[in-house]
Amino acid sequence: MVADDVRNLAKYRSLDESLRSIASSSIKDIPVFHSFMRNPDHTVVFTVEKGFVMVSTSWRESPESMEAIAACRVEKGMFVLFLPGEPFLVKAGSEDTEAVMRVLGDK
Repeated sequence: MVADDVRNLAKYRSLDESLRSIASSSIKDIPVFHSFMRNPDHTVVFTVEKGFVMVSTSWRESPESMEAIAACRVEKGMFVLFLPGEPFLVKAGSEDTEAVMRVLGDK
Protein backbone atom coordinates (compact mmCIF):
# COMPACT_ATOMS: atom_id res chain seq x y z
CA MET A 1 0.00 0.00 0.00
CA VAL A 2 1.34 3.39 -1.04
CA ALA A 3 -0.50 6.64 -0.22
CA ASP A 4 0.68 10.03 -1.48
CA ASP A 5 -0.33 13.27 -3.21
CA VAL A 6 -1.60 12.70 -6.77
CA ARG A 7 1.05 15.14 -8.03
CA ASN A 8 3.64 12.53 -7.04
CA LEU A 9 2.00 9.60 -8.83
CA ALA A 10 4.58 9.57 -11.66
CA LYS A 11 7.32 8.86 -9.11
CA TYR A 12 5.86 5.40 -8.57
CA ARG A 13 6.08 4.16 -12.20
CA SER A 14 8.84 1.76 -11.23
CA LEU A 15 6.24 -0.17 -9.22
CA ASP A 16 3.97 -0.63 -12.26
CA GLU A 17 4.57 0.71 -15.77
CA SER A 18 0.81 0.87 -16.37
CA LEU A 19 0.80 4.01 -14.19
CA ARG A 20 1.89 5.79 -17.40
CA SER A 21 -1.59 5.25 -18.82
CA ILE A 22 -3.66 5.81 -15.68
CA ALA A 23 -5.58 8.63 -17.38
CA SER A 24 -6.98 6.15 -19.91
CA SER A 25 -7.87 3.52 -17.27
CA SER A 26 -11.53 2.87 -16.71
CA ILE A 27 -13.01 4.51 -13.62
CA LYS A 28 -15.20 2.53 -11.25
CA ASP A 29 -17.11 3.50 -8.14
CA ILE A 30 -15.70 2.23 -4.88
CA PRO A 31 -17.21 -1.20 -4.30
CA VAL A 32 -19.02 -2.09 -1.09
CA PHE A 33 -16.47 -3.81 1.11
CA HIS A 34 -17.49 -6.56 3.51
CA SER A 35 -13.92 -7.80 3.94
CA PHE A 36 -10.52 -7.39 2.31
CA MET A 37 -10.47 -7.67 -1.48
CA ARG A 38 -7.50 -8.34 -3.73
CA ASN A 39 -6.80 -8.27 -7.43
CA PRO A 40 -4.29 -11.01 -8.20
CA ASP A 41 -3.27 -9.62 -11.60
CA HIS A 42 -3.56 -5.83 -11.58
CA THR A 43 -2.54 -2.78 -9.56
CA VAL A 44 -5.54 -0.96 -8.07
CA VAL A 45 -5.46 2.81 -7.51
CA PHE A 46 -8.01 4.87 -5.59
CA THR A 47 -8.08 8.67 -5.98
CA VAL A 48 -10.02 11.03 -3.75
CA GLU A 49 -11.78 14.01 -5.36
CA LYS A 50 -13.72 15.18 -2.29
CA GLY A 51 -13.68 14.26 1.38
CA PHE A 52 -11.58 11.32 2.53
CA VAL A 53 -11.40 7.54 2.62
CA MET A 54 -10.00 5.20 5.21
CA VAL A 55 -7.83 2.46 3.71
CA SER A 56 -6.27 -0.66 5.13
CA THR A 57 -4.19 -3.62 4.03
CA SER A 58 -3.53 -7.07 5.45
CA TRP A 59 -0.98 -9.86 5.11
CA ARG A 60 -0.16 -10.70 1.50
CA GLU A 61 1.48 -13.93 2.66
CA SER A 62 -1.67 -15.17 4.42
CA PRO A 63 -4.64 -14.70 2.09
CA GLU A 64 -7.09 -16.01 4.69
CA SER A 65 -6.02 -13.40 7.25
CA MET A 66 -8.46 -10.60 7.99
CA GLU A 67 -6.01 -8.81 10.28
CA ALA A 68 -5.34 -5.18 9.37
CA ILE A 69 -1.59 -4.50 9.46
CA ALA A 70 -1.68 -0.91 8.20
CA ALA A 71 -4.33 1.77 7.87
CA CYS A 72 -4.38 5.42 6.89
CA ARG A 73 -6.63 8.31 5.97
CA VAL A 74 -6.43 9.39 2.32
CA GLU A 75 -7.81 12.87 1.66
CA LYS A 76 -8.82 14.99 -1.33
CA GLY A 77 -5.96 15.26 -3.82
CA MET A 78 -4.33 12.03 -2.71
CA PHE A 79 -4.16 8.48 -4.04
CA VAL A 80 -3.61 5.05 -2.58
CA LEU A 81 -2.09 2.25 -4.65
CA PHE A 82 -2.31 -1.49 -4.02
CA LEU A 83 -0.04 -3.83 -5.96
CA PRO A 84 -1.31 -7.10 -7.48
CA GLY A 85 -2.25 -9.59 -4.78
CA GLU A 86 -2.17 -7.02 -2.00
CA PRO A 87 -5.30 -7.11 0.20
CA PHE A 88 -7.22 -3.83 0.44
CA LEU A 89 -10.18 -2.35 2.21
CA VAL A 90 -11.47 1.15 1.39
CA LYS A 91 -14.33 2.96 3.10
CA ALA A 92 -15.68 6.44 2.34
CA GLY A 93 -15.27 8.82 5.26
CA SER A 94 -18.70 10.40 4.80
CA GLU A 95 -21.69 10.40 2.48
CA ASP A 96 -20.34 13.30 0.42
CA THR A 97 -16.95 11.66 -0.25
CA GLU A 98 -16.08 11.37 -3.94
CA ALA A 99 -13.46 8.77 -4.76
CA VAL A 100 -12.87 6.44 -7.67
CA MET A 101 -11.13 3.14 -8.27
CA ARG A 102 -8.95 2.35 -11.27
CA VAL A 103 -7.74 -1.15 -12.12
CA LEU A 104 -4.59 -0.62 -14.15
CA GLY A 105 -4.11 -2.71 -17.26
CA ASP A 106 -7.58 -4.23 -16.93
CA LYS A 107 -9.35 -4.16 -20.27
